[in-house]
Amino acid sequence: MDNKEILYKMLLIRRMEQKIESLFSQGLLRGTTHCCIGEEAVPVALSVLIDMDKDYLCSGHRAHGLSMMMTGKPETLLGEIMGKPYGMAKGLGGSQHVYYKNYFTNGITGGMAPVTVGIAFALKHDGGDAIATVVFGDGAMNEGYVLESFNMAQSMGLPVLFILENNGYAMSTPIETVNPYTVFEDRVKGFALPYQRVEASDFDNLFAVLKDAVEKVRTERTPQFVEVMTHRFCGHSKSDKRAYIPQERDDYWHEHDCVKGVAAKLTPAEVEAIEAEVAQRVEEVYQYCVTH
Repeated sequence: MDNKEILYKMLLIRRMEQKIESLFSQGLLRGTTHCCIGEEAVPVALSVLIDMDKDYLCSGHRAHGLSMMMTGKPETLLGEIMGKPYGMAKGLGGSQHVYYKNYFTNGITGGMAPVTVGIAFALKHDGGDAIATVVFGDGAMNEGYVLESFNMAQSMGLPVLFILENNGYAMSTPIETVNPYTVFEDRVKGFALPYQRVEASDFDNLFAVLKDAVEKVRTERTPQFVEVMTHRFCGHSKSDKRAYIPQERDDYWHEHDCVKGVAAKLTPAEVEAIEAEVAQRVEEVYQYCVTH
């Protein structure tokens, strides 16, 4: 991907998420939703690193970005939230329970980690170079079934990539209030899992780290773990006002926003053109979903 494509994909996720939040605030959508504004980097990177025709990708409740990147069709995500039959789960799953080819999500915190390990077990016995990847948040790192997934993956030598998106909060609970640290390197290494950590603000570095991890799982057929330090500029869910997040934390991440980092590599005219293209696409998606 060149920087124009990266920025287009990041902005498509962000503007679609902002549109979804706006529709909820107007009472035009029902149920709940968990947006990923600020966490666009991992979905964009995985859009080219994961082969949906053979690899498997699983995630949890904050997966709109992954859903859009895996399908390439944002209308199937918005359609799903609106209960449309052309939605990712035929309008029956809402925003948390969707699927596409070998991509699956559910709303249980870290709930897809053991499922992904099971998939990796099958892939190991099938042969080939397909891998299983699971994306989850820091709140999942205190779930017993997630930790047991690490143990099984390592002890059985399974081709699985664990990606932790650490945004510092399990819903509204700051990570440091329920853990003795703010990164999970020591805990992960306790399972003898190869571990890398990267900040989402530098997309090129993030992409390089994830590419390296994917290639190692694919060729060595053993697990890898990548912790991505990130931030969400939206609430945990649609009704969350984010009153618990200190202003200085927001300020830091506004300065280190992954979207800004990529936009800085382009000219103002190029950024403006991409913004216009994304705005048009978002409106097309919305109009399609309200008329079909």
